[in-house]
This record gives sequence, structure tokens and C-alpha cells, in this order.
Amino acid sequence: MRNIQQQVRQLIDRYESAEPSVLCEKMDVITLEQELPSCVNGFTIEMYGIRFIVLNDTLDDDTKRFTTAHELGHIVLHKGTNSLRLSCNTGFCVTKYEREADSFAAWLLLLSKLSELNGRESITAEEAARIAHIPLSVAQSAFCS
Repeated sequence: MRNIQQQVRQLIDRYESAEPSVLCEKMDVITLEQELPSCVNGFTIEMYGIRFIVLNDTLDDDTKRFTTAHELGHIVLHKGTNSLRLSCNTGFCVTKYEREADSFAAWLLLLSKLSELNGRESITAEEAARIAHIPLSVAQSAFCS
């Protein structure tokens, strides 16, 4: 997962932002909000070379931000993959990709709140979850592995 942290830092350096909505804009990723099943927070799709992140229109702001960061993780880490096609046609376990996208989102959102870390080099998963507004289970997985 160390590589994911490095990729997040490179992305932030390249685009001079850690804010998911700003990154989408700078990376030419179009975000849309649509009515989706309650079990779907969002997904990424590419059509005719245009990348879209589709978000469930019922999400609260924190969940929307996390889901956008998670989907950006798929765009950055899993270029050219389609998890639905992988799971249906190959039996590949997409859970690994989901954990990687969660870790990407966790690092991105935590680093976006760098000023709140007050120069500390280590924090607990609970503090990271609170500061970055991410699920505790994601923080535990991303920062304790």
C-alpha cells in the first residue's frame, strides 16, 4: 500500500490539489449525480474517451467526497480495467481493487487535511477517520496495514 501513498502524493503534486472535485476538473473527469440503487454509492465509466464518475444523488457531502476520491483511485490505479467485466468473465476477485481504491481515497482525503495534522508524523486510525471524514474501517485498513 506504500505505493498507493506515493501515487497520491504524485497526483497532488502534479495537480496542486488534494480536493477530489478539483482533481476531477483538472483531470477532465466529469462527475454526475444520478438516482442509483441505495447499495451503489457510485461508479466510474469511460465512453468515447471521456471519463465519468457517477454518484448516487442521495449521498451526504462526506460520503460523496469519499466516493469521488474512491472512484478517482480506480481511474489512477486501475486504468483500462472494468471490474464488472473482470468479475463476470474471469472470476477475478475485484475486492482487491476496491480495497486499493479505498486506500487511495483515504490517503487523498487525509493529505487534503494536512494542516489539521499539526506536523505530527503519526496518528491513529480513529484520528485519521475523524480528520478526513472517512469510514473508520477504511482508515484502519489504509493506515494500519
